Amino acid sequence: MGELDAIDQEDLIIKLREAENRVKELEEAFHQTKTGIWEYNIDTEEIVWSKEVYEIYGLAQGLTPPRLEEIIRYSSPEEQSKVELIIMSAIAEGIPYSIFCEIEDNNGKHRYVRATGVATKNNLGQVIRLSGTICDLSEHNENQQNLKFSDFTIESISDGIYWFDDDLRFVRVNQAAADLLDYKREELIGKKGIDINPRFSMKKSISLWKETKEKGSLSFITNHRRKDGSEIPVEITNNIINWKGKEFKCSVVRDITERKNNEKILQSALDEIKILKSKLEKENKYLRDEINIEYNFDEIVAENKNCKNLLKKIEQVSRTSSTVLILGETGTGKELFARAIHNLSDRNSNTLIKVNCAALPIQLAESELFGHEKGSFTGAVGRKIGKFEVADKSSIFLDEVGELPMEVQAKLLRVLQEGEFERVGGNETIKVDVRIIAATNKNLEEAIKQKEFREDLFYRLNVFPIYPSPLRNRKSDIPALVAHFLKKFENRMGKKIFSIPNTTMEKLLKYDWPGNIRELENIIERAMITSEEDLIVEDPLIPKSTRNFENSKLEDTEKQTIIDVLIETQGKVSGPSGAAEKLGVNPKTLESKIRKFNIDKRKIFN
Repeated sequence: MGELDAIDQEDLIIKLREAENRVKELEEAFHQTKTGIWEYNIDTEEIVWSKEVYEIYGLAQGLTPPRLEEIIRYSSPEEQSKVELIIMSAIAEGIPYSIFCEIEDNNGKHRYVRATGVATKNNLGQVIRLSGTICDLSEHNENQQNLKFSDFTIESISDGIYWFDDDLRFVRVNQAAADLLDYKREELIGKKGIDINPRFSMKKSISLWKETKEKGSLSFITNHRRKDGSEIPVEITNNIINWKGKEFKCSVVRDITERKNNEKILQSALDEIKILKSKLEKENKYLRDEINIEYNFDEIVAENKNCKNLLKKIEQVSRTSSTVLILGETGTGKELFARAIHNLSDRNSNTLIKVNCAALPIQLAESELFGHEKGSFTGAVGRKIGKFEVADKSSIFLDEVGELPMEVQAKLLRVLQEGEFERVGGNETIKVDVRIIAATNKNLEEAIKQKEFREDLFYRLNVFPIYPSPLRNRKSDIPALVAHFLKKFENRMGKKIFSIPNTTMEKLLKYDWPGNIRELENIIERAMITSEEDLIVEDPLIPKSTRNFENSKLEDTEKQTIIDVLIETQGKVSGPSGAAEKLGVNPKTLESKIRKFNIDKRKIFN
């Protein structure tokens, strides 16, 4: 055993001398660099080292050296795993090492060191000690940067790097470059750049490097030929680098195969979208510009000029939070207009709350709209949230608002004025932000005279009045409406109608539709049930007697008819194509009716 130990000691001394010789070489290169010697006992885990190591790690002389795992943690965080792996391999397998790394000493100072280590084994081949040196290279920044560059930078990046001499031959490549071309590094050294560039000539290569020198760097896309002859698309960035007064040519190369494939997929998708968009545009059956609104405006079928003007007004008011009052006969689509106003507004992410005021029991109308507290009246077994609370930040549609009880009208007026109310039986004032859209087929001005509707509430509601035309004044829309309802009922009934006889359309156009669009919808539905391939409207479905409203005595619908015709004539009362001529009445008589019904021609066109 003693003889073996002596051999081990002699071997250690030889290896230490070899390490010292390497240290001396480093000292000559780096002008008296600081170098220390250390030894690690694997069994006892004890470390001894020279004073220079204390100084390198910023530790006070004489302190017990740190444990091995603590020493490893002096390395920079990104290098700790690498250092630990190398040292553990030396302990396990006796592999000697020489590593360059960055450490942070006990005082927080960053140093760059070269550490070497050799293993000592016993007669069983087991590693019992590690010994080595550590050399501080921090004071020689230029050489340290060169070492760091060569040891880390080139090999750590994923892009390939080529270095060329003046004859444009490879003098160095990193592993990523070799992998990219499927060569071994030594196979590439000495080859010319044009050997891997199938589309390049020496003349072109010289020209590119000349341009690179003029611009400082140059990027371009080309193909590289791999060892097996296949080609891959690459993006190259040429650089001219000066190092210690010498000029180097360097190319950074990136494989862009995936990018090219993605570009093809994207282009294919864009082409498909273009085709689909073109097809969609061809199949689109309606057009709409900033003034002229065509067929199917938010479920509203309108081709009549007056209706289109009305839809334009709906677009304008929808962008605001103004209160809207829709005044029209039963069946003219007041709810559709209300829904269109809401859907075109910035509140459309919330639900339109609809209330049929005519269907509310008088004693429960206030509770339904504004809610109630528990015990506020008989049957109030819990708190109820009213429609206005539910409609906060949205719109509420008050259909048949003229049927509200007078006491509820007062509370509605307060909401319009102040945006607040209390629940029935409650004291808490509730603030809401609600856009109100009201509708009625009732003559509210007459209701005011009869003390059935509050005048102040009327003026609060009548901020932006809308007058849907009765169907008899927009008969040009009937063919489009019939087509709309046919499609609706075909989908619902699973039944197809292929044509509409002229006799059927004539009947529909001659009738005056006192029930308006709703009546037309009902008649089309009934006709669909009894028809086979052609739409047949039986005589019993439409009354034989019709009214000629152009020569009527302006009975109960006189006001609305006058408004519709004034819209059509742009407010012109007398003269050729004036409202009086269209209605077949004397202009003075019409002026008298306009005053009687308190029709403000300015409001019609606001």
